[in-house]
Amino acid sequence: MNPRLGLVSRITVAGLVAAGVGLAVLLGYALSEMLANPGLSLLDGYWMGRLPWTAIGVDLVVIGATITVGSGTVTAMLKRRLVVLLPLTAAVSWWLLALIPLPVARACDPCPPGLIDPMTVAYSSPEQTLLLLLFPAALIAIVALRSSRRDSLTA
Repeated sequence: MNPRLGLVSRITVAGLVAAGVGLAVLLGYALSEMLANPGLSLLDGYWMGRLPWTAIGVDLVVIGATITVGSGTVTAMLKRRLVVLLPLTAAVSWWLLALIPLPVARACDPCPPGLIDPMTVAYSSPEQTLLLLLFPAALIAIVALRSSRRDSLTA
């Protein structure tokens, strides 16, 4: 097996683990809010969004998924697995949407320019993050790791 490919595969796994830990933090925090406040749902627990746990979870999900997309795409492209281009397009579109400047309310004078914060976008629209960043990262990781595993078995 190519040593560079092994390193990139390990980076893909590390990104996937970071995203998984972030999801576990978000789920654990939402569950603790739900149990501490009878009558709340799991989704209500997520929207409580207390610091630092929510920020840690969201940051880990976004950073881990982005690392997975980048390194998994490199791994898959080295093995000529072009099927990763579709999920890559979805992940790139998430980043393009996340980097569009947000409108700022005119309550201040002078107001700062539009704030660009992908982590806030990820927290505020978890469905978009799940569909356009996390699922594509998982698909890319599956393709990349299966192709590198298949090569290590045949070598």
